[in-house]
Amino acid sequence: MRLTTVLRASRAPVSQFPWLAVLKVAQLQRIARATGIQSSGTKTVLAARIETALSQQLALPSNEKHSNDWNVLSIDMGIRNLAFAHLRVPRASQTQMVAQAPPRPVLTAWHRLKVSEIGDLDLQGTGVKMDGGDFAERMSESEAGSIPSSQTIQTKPAAGLKEAFSPDLYAAMAYTLITSLLSAYKPTHVLIERQRFRSGGGSAVQEWTIRVGVLEGMLHAVLHTLRHARGSDIAGIDVQGIEPKRVVRHWEDLDSHSTPEGEDGTKKTRVSAREVKKAKIDLVGRWLGASLENDISHNSGTRSNGNMGLGTAVDAKICLAADRPAVHDLAGAYLQKWRGEGTRKKRSSAAGLSSEVGKLDDLADCLLQGVTWVEWQVMRERLAREGLKAFERA
Repeated sequence: MRLTTVLRASRAPVSQFPWLAVLKVAQLQRIARATGIQSSGTKTVLAARIETALSQQLALPSNEKHSNDWNVLSIDMGIRNLAFAHLRVPRASQTQMVAQAPPRPVLTAWHRLKVSEIGDLDLQGTGVKMDGGDFAERMSESEAGSIPSSQTIQTKPAAGLKEAFSPDLYAAMAYTLITSLLSAYKPTHVLIERQRFRSGGGSAVQEWTIRVGVLEGMLHAVLHTLRHARGSDIAGIDVQGIEPKRVVRHWEDLDSHSTPEGEDGTKKTRVSAREVKKAKIDLVGRWLGASLENDISHNSGTRSNGNMGLGTAVDAKICLAADRPAVHDLAGAYLQKWRGEGTRKKRSSAAGLSSEVGKLDDLADCLLQGVTWVEWQVMRERLAREGLKAFERA
């Protein structure tokens, strides 16, 4: 027997967010991009995707939503140019979040390195170098029981690694990297940049991108194994893959001079990968400038963003941890290189670091990824609690 319209309506689930049904596709797309959700699809698909994400937000335990600080480890993938940032995110109560802007993430660690050199890196800025090979000794006795205390992980690459790809060597480096980072920062969330095999519209698949993609999979595999083998502390870590495109689109939408594709019926001008990279470097440069110099003006250290814009209101997006001088030194070195001051200005340790900071894009990407993810979560919380008015106010 065919159901009548009334019966169908009575069986349809009641939406927790009825305001989604009255929005247009373009509005749903903007909400999706503001919350880190895939923005393609029909209106029905978009609304269902957003509702699922907001329902999951409401279902989170209250202590995870508001009480405990987050420790976010954001990784920009690479083998010779891997970069990561550790952010401590203070969690505000519902009353505080309504009354004022959410607390800014605190940058407590920021590094760029070759994966094979993780054992030589002073992760915590204490002068004590970390070594993933003795991770079992730094774990609690209950957790370390499943790992032989005599286990040694060899991570130093043999000569000729540039020309050869050895899965067993990269597996060892992935294990050392992950266990060292877990031990040093005890993250609640781990964000790993998603890789693409092709970039810039090219048809060829570069060998190096395959290698980085394999390492990406190994990092996820190591984290999955550790979460299921070592008890509740590690099992509670939230691991997510982050698509770089969604990060960029988030900041495009925040730029008042950038019109999202499809909202006014016109197609946005395509920008090159170089312009996108430069815009991200500039955006992080302004964040650092605002963090290091409280009296910085809006146009201090300005750089052209090409056609991107990537957000004009960027003052004090992050804080630099007061007890991490290495973070301040690296931030100063980043700013010197970004502003082209490295050869003209020589001061303290930052001047010495300016020549060693290397590529700015890797450092910018991991920090931008972490801060963007935090903004996504804040917007999801506000939408789930306040509805559409939270998005309009933002």
